[in-house]
Amino acid sequence: MADPLGRLQAVLVDRYTIDRELGRGGMATVYLARDLKHDRRVALKVLHPELAFTLGPERFQREIKLAARLQHPHILTVLDSGEAAGQLWYTMPFAEGESLRERLTRERQLPLDDALQITREVADALGYAHSQGIIHRDIKPENILLSRGHALVADFGVARALRNAAGERLTETGIAVGTPAYMSPEQATAERDLDPRSDIYSLGCVLYEMLAGEPPYTGPSAQAVLAKRFNEPLPHIRTVRESVPGAIEKAVSKALATSPADRFATAAQFAAALAARTVEAPSGARRRARRFLVAGTATVVVAALALTILRPRIPSRAPLDPNLVAVAPFDVFDPKLGLWHEGLMDVLSRNLDGEGPLRTVPPTVVVRRWRGPGDPASAADLARSTGARVVLFGGIIGAGPDSARVTATVFDAGAARALAEVELPGTEDRMDRLSDSLTVVVLRALGRTRPIGAVRLASLGSTSRAATKAFLTGEQFYRRGVWDSAIAYSRQAVALDSTFALALRRVGTAQWWWGADTSYITYLLRAGAHNHGLAPRESLLVAADSAWGALSRANGPPYWPWRRRFFRVLEDAVRRYPDDPEIWYHRCELAVHVGLSRPPVPLGPRDALEACERAIELDSAFAPAYVHGLELVLAWRGPAAARRLIAEELTLNLTPERAAALHLVDKLLDPSAAQSSEISQTLDTLSPDALSTVQGIMTSWPDSAETAVRLGRLLTLRRGYHFLDSGLVGWTLAAALASRGHLRQASMNRRWTTVWPGPLLAAELAYLGAIPRDSTAALFDHWLRTNNRWVGVALVWWATTGDSNSIQELRRRADSLARASGDAEARHYWRSIASVSRPCLALARHDSAAALEGFVVLADSNQLEDTYTLLRLQRIELLARLDRTREAAELLDHHSGGLPMGQGGFGTRALWALERGRVFERLGQRDNAIAGYSFVADYWRNADPELQPYVTEARAALKRLSGVR
Repeated sequence: MADPLGRLQAVLVDRYTIDRELGRGGMATVYLARDLKHDRRVALKVLHPELAFTLGPERFQREIKLAARLQHPHILTVLDSGEAAGQLWYTMPFAEGESLRERLTRERQLPLDDALQITREVADALGYAHSQGIIHRDIKPENILLSRGHALVADFGVARALRNAAGERLTETGIAVGTPAYMSPEQATAERDLDPRSDIYSLGCVLYEMLAGEPPYTGPSAQAVLAKRFNEPLPHIRTVRESVPGAIEKAVSKALATSPADRFATAAQFAAALAARTVEAPSGARRRARRFLVAGTATVVVAALALTILRPRIPSRAPLDPNLVAVAPFDVFDPKLGLWHEGLMDVLSRNLDGEGPLRTVPPTVVVRRWRGPGDPASAADLARSTGARVVLFGGIIGAGPDSARVTATVFDAGAARALAEVELPGTEDRMDRLSDSLTVVVLRALGRTRPIGAVRLASLGSTSRAATKAFLTGEQFYRRGVWDSAIAYSRQAVALDSTFALALRRVGTAQWWWGADTSYITYLLRAGAHNHGLAPRESLLVAADSAWGALSRANGPPYWPWRRRFFRVLEDAVRRYPDDPEIWYHRCELAVHVGLSRPPVPLGPRDALEACERAIELDSAFAPAYVHGLELVLAWRGPAAARRLIAEELTLNLTPERAAALHLVDKLLDPSAAQSSEISQTLDTLSPDALSTVQGIMTSWPDSAETAVRLGRLLTLRRGYHFLDSGLVGWTLAAALASRGHLRQASMNRRWTTVWPGPLLAAELAYLGAIPRDSTAALFDHWLRTNNRWVGVALVWWATTGDSNSIQELRRRADSLARASGDAEARHYWRSIASVSRPCLALARHDSAAALEGFVVLADSNQLEDTYTLLRLQRIELLARLDRTREAAELLDHHSGGLPMGQGGFGTRALWALERGRVFERLGQRDNAIAGYSFVADYWRNADPELQPYVTEARAALKRLSGVR
């Protein structure tokens, strides 16, 4: 192959396939390609030959790595880069949509709200990159992509890489880094040390063009554009578009000031000015509070200093909590101090939490709601959105090679005044000391009006400064849902300090959310072992997660005392921190995985749904809450609500697999697209892990197309799962088939019976008659003779078939194993088996009253009734049979949360719904009865012949109740 593209494709053949050219720009040619390893589409950018020659591969690669570190919802990050066939290339995610340039070409002027949203989102991306010490240098419409209603900045850091890697050689070749119509004056004059204000100027040019229809300065050549910029006044937007508010024109003019000193200092300030477009500034000049520095000590100005703010006081109808403190991210004016933009917020939040009556707003919530800059107006906004009366904000300024200066204000949002102002000196490598000093200042100010007591200074729990910095860096990635980076930095912190409880916990939780492997259990347990001297919130979360680790480690049904402990810790956490999304997410996890709908863990499906929705309400960017949240919303709220939630989650920084899965689920929930050829093609090419995610989301959706079965069949044809083995894949299909009544197909291959929860499904299939009686007897007898821990699932089958001998033998063995075991968990489990065997024995002997009495006695103390769903169903059927219908209805509601099908169960979902119809019909609750019967009639419409009598019963009941069908 002689052409450059052919040579490139030949070299990259094992990594990428190049589909077609997308476009050409001043620096590179862009191709649509497929990343073969991750099975995803990417934009492959190949630098033009003259640039590649000028740069050289080593220096380019060294600089491009900086750009690859950027992870932000509005940044298209660099995925990969390299040299191939003498060409320099890099890849970015392929974003469906169009560039801002394409939209401007089509529309010329954009609606005001659209232009402002795009600008604010780009400013958010710029602010994040600037905090990492990276300047874009080439902000223009071509580098802003519009995808699904949001802006994405492309080529972030690439212009910097070109400039830094090539140095003066770029100017020698006549290649300009940047685009003249959008270059700041200082960039146009080839100043080397550009700062964030250069990007702000470029963004101002872009906003001007979106509103006016062309950039502020145009001309036939780059030289003409630059000459106008330096010699002509800035044209007014309202001259060509009168509808633009004066506040917006003023903000644009400030961003486009010739001198950097006259522009906004940060991108956040620019965005805040645009957000305040409807607010009129009060008369009189705005002023910032004075800062004081006295020879390394703090001078505190308390109470008397009033600050002028841009917004009115918080209305009395929304009272603020006087003991709730929100610590805002600190404005950082030196890239080398970027870590402390959020890092100082993290440390101070933990220091202040639990001092006397004080509580702090979780940093994750603050980051999402803080709009900046650090001033009283922004503090008042943060108070409104969090309910905190006290807001701490400030800035960090470099004061030499290794020194820094921190200014901070303790702001009382209820009284609209500063309680204290402080300016402190420090060094870059000892920000811990500076944060301790600042904590003391804050507590002194607040201690004048509330009992604080001795200052505790809990810190983060590590004495290693390097470990602390690594942990804080990981926290910034964690807040943005970048799990792999959060894990990497947290592991680095653990390597530096093996007793660092918060870092150990973060590795464990991030690995759990990311689905990496089961080593998360070890990290969570290690965190619990080192849970000493932490702030109250952190200590509670570490305790909760260590309990979760113990539950996950349990070999068999979760250990009852750990369930109780997990629940109690979380209830305490919810009471003390009712606005913490992470705590509400934990409550959702508890309800989904170990909720019992009654003491000692009285949580059910509705509690799980409400907890997930509350977590998302508090922080819509908290990615873990969407995992179960989407499944629950689909089951409870229906497809329309689920699709709205998908659209919200897709705005986050998701893994490629999760994003691909959500796009597919969205299409599957669209009736007009679900059966299209496009869906079939997507299903055929979707990665195994993404397909598994789709199946997990759709598994409880009772659609007529039986999508869960369709997905389960596809799962069995794929290989290369990261998180599933063949047994679990087989169980997934069998469970989907059994749930929809295809019992024969579900029971054909039973290799999954040895993988939990395979034994539960085996018991249900046996109960429904799908497995031949002699095969079932042989399987359960083998489990009995080998003391298999899952033998308890056989109890209901033995009871309903009258096999009292097997039940008695199991009770004898369980009593013996409980007495002999030295392991507390095993001892408790076998005692539970022995206890539940007694009512099952009564059931086998057809003594319904004794069986029910036994189940009732065990209800509040035995874990097995809630682990084995058939036991629950038996108890409800006994209540109905003995005319205790109202009690049966209460249990149905508790266990199902009001849904037609029960909580848990696979092949018995429709039986739960049928029992619900029967019970509520007897109680005269027509609507509830119809819901139950309708579910059976629809869900098992195509079920095996053995199940059709249930469908016939349901249809007859519907006809009887409603006169239809």
